[in-house]
Amino acid sequence: MLRVSDGVVGHAGLAFGALAHRPWRARRAEEALLGAAPTAAAFEHAVDLELSAARPLRDNTYKVPLARNLAVDVLSRLADQALTRRTP
Repeated sequence: MLRVSDGVVGHAGLAFGALAHRPWRARRAEEALLGAAPTAAAFEHAVDLELSAARPLRDNTYKVPLARNLAVDVLSRLADQALTRRTP
């Protein structure tokens, strides 16, 4: 979930499934996004910050870059939708 107000992220809700033994709420990323401009660079930074805590097992290291790219893509699409809705 992403809410953009006045050109900045006012609220972000992000969670990952199938990365850990239970759903992973991305609280560090959410906090990093608050007040940030909704840009790919901000999304990349926030997701990288979150995933720095990931400790993949030998056979599932592929999940970290997969989760990163997916999260950045989803956040970018949500930001585009939010900005498109506000444009007259």
